[in-house]
Amino acid sequence: MPTDRETIVVIGAGIVGVSTAYFTAKKLAAEYPAEKRPRVVLVEQCEPGCSASGKSGGFLARHWSDGTDTEQLAQFSYDLHAKLAQEHNGPERWGYRPLNTFCAEIDRIPVMPAKQHKAVHQRTEAESVVTSIEVIAPRSHSTSSMATVEYSGTSTPTLLLDTDDSQQTSTHGSIAVPEVGSVKEVAPEAVPWLKTDLVNKLRQVGDTTSTAQVDPLKLTRSLLVEAKTFGLESVRGKVIDVADTGYRPPFIELSIDSKHPYRLSEAEQANVLDIVDPINAERIDVKSKKLGTNKPYIVLLDQGRDIPADKIVVACGAWANSCLRWEAFRDVSASQIPIQGLRVHYLLAKPKEQIPAQAVFAEINGTVYSGEDAIEIYPRPDGSVFICGEALDDPEMPPHNPFEPVYSKRATGRLKQIVNDVSSALSFDMIQYGLACHLPVHAKGIPVISKVPSSKGLYIAAGHGCWGILNGPATGLAVSELLVDGDCSSLDLSDFRLDRWY
Repeated sequence: MPTDRETIVVIGAGIVGVSTAYFTAKKLAAEYPAEKRPRVVLVEQCEPGCSASGKSGGFLARHWSDGTDTEQLAQFSYDLHAKLAQEHNGPERWGYRPLNTFCAEIDRIPVMPAKQHKAVHQRTEAESVVTSIEVIAPRSHSTSSMATVEYSGTSTPTLLLDTDDSQQTSTHGSIAVPEVGSVKEVAPEAVPWLKTDLVNKLRQVGDTTSTAQVDPLKLTRSLLVEAKTFGLESVRGKVIDVADTGYRPPFIELSIDSKHPYRLSEAEQANVLDIVDPINAERIDVKSKKLGTNKPYIVLLDQGRDIPADKIVVACGAWANSCLRWEAFRDVSASQIPIQGLRVHYLLAKPKEQIPAQAVFAEINGTVYSGEDAIEIYPRPDGSVFICGEALDDPEMPPHNPFEPVYSKRATGRLKQIVNDVSSALSFDMIQYGLACHLPVHAKGIPVISKVPSSKGLYIAAGHGCWGILNGPATGLAVSELLVDGDCSSLDLSDFRLDRWY
């Protein structure tokens, strides 16, 4: 690849990476003639939107992060979604539409037979679940007496007052609604496709002015198509290292005799620094590659290709901490990007009749599995219905291959049974199941959107949890301003800096 022009590499083609590539390429196209324009290269090891960005509900809420560190990010990005949809025919291309949002309490599903109960119930991995909406909420930066909606252990909100700091110390926090009046109880018949005789309480928590939806996979891939019209280059490959051309590993002099059997020869020492290409097992001489470019970094791919780069953005979602193994990111610690994957299960239903634009967060008490369950239901304009829930309690490192099946059969079965119990409109036999993905969750509950301090041009944007689809476009815009202008003028990113916590 030519290296004369400035080169920006974005690693990861989820919603954050694609949005970053889109806004960066668009901004550069407006400021530079084609022959002098910096190159933007998007690197993805699988396919665009192959993990959470293509397997989530696509729910958008303008005010559900009010009172938290992500308030301005969420509000800005919600409006940006509407702007993108208007510019690129979003309603047709990726199913953008405003919708009404409800929370339903359902507590009359028959409990399991007595013989199936145990005196002491030990929860298995599949039973230790939380709703995926729990990890949405970052901690509040205010302790004022505003009304909040709590999603702790359930997907149906409960009004709380005077949320203190102790309630904001975990990833599973609260979602703030700016006005108590925005939550109103309505008759169960307002959502007729639920089994209304089982609905104990139904509340409307959003309307077409404050909540909306997209099909996240279509959105991600549509933005990628648009980015290519501005000159974006895309490369399929797995990053195995990012070399820093100005870095020379320190030489440690051993206090042992040069003829000692455990001391390496000069040739052996040189080989230690080589990287083996897994495709053809040829040696890649990193040292010579460093000397052969004037770029500060080299992105090394698994197929033996390399991309000299001036600036690099890590937008790998749940795989973001892979960069800790790369030479150029040696000054980044694991405590600064405590991002892992929260495994969430989902189903796709094809009801026989069109379901209206009504998102439902349902809490089901006393189910056939005992305890509480919570699910989220999102009818889409194409006639399909996305249902998610059954998130495993503890975040984990996802498999290296995003296409590797990660679902739990028991958790999938629970989710399928719940859907059948709460709605006869979602045909039991037409549900596609056995689907799951890893949401990228940060231990502090808020994303990292930051330049790596003291680096020449390294950036990280990841850890958005369940709000990744909502906040992805604004994150991409913010990072594009960091890359091109050196500073973000659209948003205040101080709450998302890499060194905020450590």
